[in-house]
Amino acid sequence: MKNNVALALLVLLAPVVVLTHVSWSQKDNGLMFNVDGRDVDFVGVIKDKWRIATNSCKTVAELDSEDPKLRMVKAAIQSFSPPDSIPIKAIHVWTSGTWGVAEVEFENLLPAVVTVKNLDKDPTLVDDAIWSGITAPWKSGPFIRTYLGQKSYGTPEELLNCFELQTVSFK
Repeated sequence: MKNNVALALLVLLAPVVVLTHVSWSQKDNGLMFNVDGRDVDFVGVIKDKWRIATNSCKTVAELDSEDPKLRMVKAAIQSFSPPDSIPIKAIHVWTSGTWGVAEVEFENLLPAVVTVKNLDKDPTLVDDAIWSGITAPWKSGPFIRTYLGQKSYGTPEELLNCFELQTVSFK
């Protein structure tokens, strides 16, 4: 077979093969791809890669488990909807200035990502800026960042762009 014929066949058949394995549909929250029966959030993957490549996270830090601010944030979260919010399995808190974002896994509640303000004095949860639940099939990071960005006025954009989800629930 001549090289020209092989190249022409490759160009014609490659899209056919790809399209037999890949489809897409418009869902409520955007475009969802389906690869061999499995939903894949390619748009979320691309957003996350772009976020990592283009953001400077100099003012954002994850709190150590022994940090007094982390304990104050934990106490504020536990008092938000007791008794179910009291037993916490895992908590990760990122800060920028007097703002924070906490990722929490509970014993009895769905996992949550919570926006917190006034970290230096009296940590307060921003009521409207709380994500609770699983994001599947959407990629968790971009989905939750968009939600918190729409609900939390005043939260530093760098904080929203730089916190990294750590728990099994959102990976």
